[in-house]
Amino acid sequence: MSKTVNQTPKRGYGRHPHHLFKIPMPDATTHESTDEELQTTNTVVVPSADNADNVTRTTFNKFASIFRRLQRSLIYKVLFFAQSAHIIMVLAVVLICTVSLPAPCNDLETASNANFNDEKVKPRYLVYFIYMASFSMHLGSQFWMTIVSGLSLYFNLSRHAFGDVQKILFPKYFSINSVLSAITLIQFGKIHVTTDVWDLHTYLQFIALSMCFLLELTIWLYVVPPVLSLIATKTAIEKSVGLGKEVGRCDLGQLTECPHYMAMHRIFRKTHMFMAIGNIITIMCSIFHLAYIVA
Repeated sequence: MSKTVNQTPKRGYGRHPHHLFKIPMPDATTHESTDEELQTTNTVVVPSADNADNVTRTTFNKFASIFRRLQRSLIYKVLFFAQSAHIIMVLAVVLICTVSLPAPCNDLETASNANFNDEKVKPRYLVYFIYMASFSMHLGSQFWMTIVSGLSLYFNLSRHAFGDVQKILFPKYFSINSVLSAITLIQFGKIHVTTDVWDLHTYLQFIALSMCFLLELTIWLYVVPPVLSLIATKTAIEKSVGLGKEVGRCDLGQLTECPHYMAMHRIFRKTHMFMAIGNIITIMCSIFHLAYIVA
């Protein structure tokens, strides 16, 4: 008679085959160490291009914050309130009158003594450099904006996209050209006051430069703001009826039957035409002055 011995199976073993091997269960500490290793292995190294983008973004944000503080300052409110355009125009006229004044007595005595000693009084090279640099940038800006940029964008973009671009370019174009015209006029006056040469040709050039400066300043202060407002209003109305996607042409479609829109469209055409004619006149003044420089 055989004896049956009650034996308790060892820990980790059982009657089934998969119980013959003990499966280790990781502890909590093992999970934490594994997660840390995965995090360290999956760490992304930031490339240098991202660092450059971060520096650029930080610098831009700093300048933007400085500009916002400037907008809240009293000086900005005084210079850019509703009636500031009239003050700027008065200052522009004063500037032109000041440049056209004759040279002071000391300069006239120096020039007369130099002519007596057969010496020619010449302005400083910095005056010539600023004069030629401002005039060259001004003429280049006129040529690029009017001929290259204007025509290229008009015949390659939809009408609304072209209007969005012009809303950004118009204020910058006429403001920069006004500043460049003022610099050119001031340096021109310095050169001819020093040399004390004010003949008919000099006065003609002075009139051309003054006209160019006043026209660009007038367009920037009085014409550009209503044109931008009209472009925004017209674009909103045309988008509501599905117009404005044509390229190189203007198709008003069913809006021709709307008297309110057509009245606004006529006002826009008149103001835009005045802006275009003024721009052409300023280009003619610049070319007139360039002909004297070449001669």
